[in-house]
Amino acid sequence: MAHKVKRNWTLLLPVAGLGIGYLLLLGRMLWGNVSSLAAAKTAPPTPARAAIALWDAYGQARAAAQALAADAQLVSASAQWQAASEETLLKGASAWTFVFYSPAGGYSLDVVASAEAARAVNQAQAWVAPQTILAESAWQAGPREALLVFLAYGGRTFLDGHPQAVVDLHLAGDAQGKPVWAIVALDPEERSLLPLLIDAETRQVLPE
Repeated sequence: MAHKVKRNWTLLLPVAGLGIGYLLLLGRMLWGNVSSLAAAKTAPPTPARAAIALWDAYGQARAAAQALAADAQLVSASAQWQAASEETLLKGASAWTFVFYSPAGGYSLDVVASAEAARAVNQAQAWVAPQTILAESAWQAGPREALLVFLAYGGRTFLDGHPQAVVDLHLAGDAQGKPVWAIVALDPEERSLLPLLIDAETRQVLPE
């Protein structure tokens, strides 16, 4: 079993009402994850991994989570692109990370799913139950429409001007339980940031 740690859901779940504050926090977290890339030497190119649709990845991840906790419920899903471009975003993600919660066990499971397999990579004891659970709804069609909205709302220009940009895509429920996409693009060298919140069902941009 993966290592157990305590988890505070208030630090992990995006709430649309927090608007740009949450997105800026996510951006700072991303800077911490990718800052080493800017300082490191260029690594040899690695073979491109096959993209996997969100719904397919979710099916694999749910099976892996429920094999460990039969009552596992989806809390969030996320994907990330390095050196992102419009083409790579719309091609799809090569891996998705899902967070599930077990009410009976009082813990969460992080599951990574790719075209090859899905596996649990972490188990965390939750201090409190998550505020929202993602029901299967319109978000299951995948993030393509949300990414198209992001591109239209400045994302295309940002990526064209920042070829080393990292794009993080995060799906979770807001305070009312509605699924929301949080998209953050950043340039780790220039520390430029472009965040956007999008309603996963209506595709409407949410106020900052």
